[in-house]
Amino acid sequence: MSSAILFDFADSFSAALARDTLQELGYEPLMHEGNRLHIHVDGTDLTSALEIAMSHGGQLVEQSAIQNGAVTDSAYSMNAITIPAHIVNEDWVGAEEASGLHNRDDDADTSNEFLPDPGEYGHFSGDVHI
Repeated sequence: MSSAILFDFADSFSAALARDTLQELGYEPLMHEGNRLHIHVDGTDLTSALEIAMSHGGQLVEQSAIQNGAVTDSAYSMNAITIPAHIVNEDWVGAEEASGLHNRDDDADTSNEFLPDPGEYGHFSGDVHI
């Protein structure tokens, strides 16, 4: 989504600082009459542009075609929570799973798997001597 936004600054010095910062970051700002700055942004670039201009004292000039909050909603995605597709599993149904599944191997020999005894194991002791 490409957008054009216009900022109004208190003085020309603040507008020039914002213009220079935006230019350094790859935006193409245009100065208008008075203390106004106009830039074109694409999608995710909107957030950075808003923060840079407002940190230099810029006020967003909203036009009648833009609803209140539409610019900040698209920049910060206030109305949407993104959920990665690998987390959404609505097609998994518990009734479809086989009832005989489990997380262990019944055929394994586990008789000597864990023998807690006080004996030594023929390797270094836990003591550290210097």
